[in-house]
Amino acid sequence: MKTPIFIGCALFFASAAQAQLNAAPSIQSDFKAMSTYGGKNTGYQTIATYSSGNVKGSQFFYQGFLDGSVTTTSNQVLIGIYQFLFDKVRQEVFITSKSDTRNPPEVLLAEKQQIKTFTLTTDRDHTFATARIYDPTNVNDFYEVLKKDDSGYTLLKFVKTTFVKMDYRDMEKVKRGDLYDEFVDKVTYLLSYKSGKPTEISFKRKNITNAFNADKRTFVDNYFNNHFNDEVNEQFLVNLVDAANK
Repeated sequence: MKTPIFIGCALFFASAAQAQLNAAPSIQSDFKAMSTYGGKNTGYQTIATYSSGNVKGSQFFYQGFLDGSVTTTSNQVLIGIYQFLFDKVRQEVFITSKSDTRNPPEVLLAEKQQIKTFTLTTDRDHTFATARIYDPTNVNDFYEVLKKDDSGYTLLKFVKTTFVKMDYRDMEKVKRGDLYDEFVDKVTYLLSYKSGKPTEISFKRKNITNAFNADKRTFVDNYFNNHFNDEVNEQFLVNLVDAANK
């Protein structure tokens, strides 16, 4: 893949904004270069790192551009005529214009360091935040914010996707007919208190309880006791954190 486009917060724009493109010829040149990769009009194929008819999973949060928004570090909001795509492998956000009817449409790569948060809309809104908010040393990743309280506990979800080639020496897979390459998601849940450095948590009761401050651990134990029939999963964590913040 060619060198990506890097655009400052004042230059978040879609291909329809021709006047802005004309005002920035160097960016326009790179912008046009990115649009030459080929692909279908769903757009995401033009920036995929791997193309195959026999691959399981996806490097993208969703197979195609979605409505949503991007909020920059200077609190500018990009919304309306734009659509967005989140690459789980490279942890990058791509932008295109709804009004771009070309096949494939032109695509911009947002400058990661300028993004504060972004949302993607499927059947509901998914909010993502730069990991820098919670861990200044993590300048690469984005966390999905499942439950947020700046004065209490925030539940985060981190999905890191890797591409795994089919290993034809794995005879068990060969026998099952699992002859495909695969994008594999590694999902991690994290708990942050007052937007501080997050603690990784699992679906184990003791691990979850210990992630809370000492003054909340009795509450968490009682919550588990009162919900002993509930499966400990993502929704359980969301409900627990919501209850702990009240």
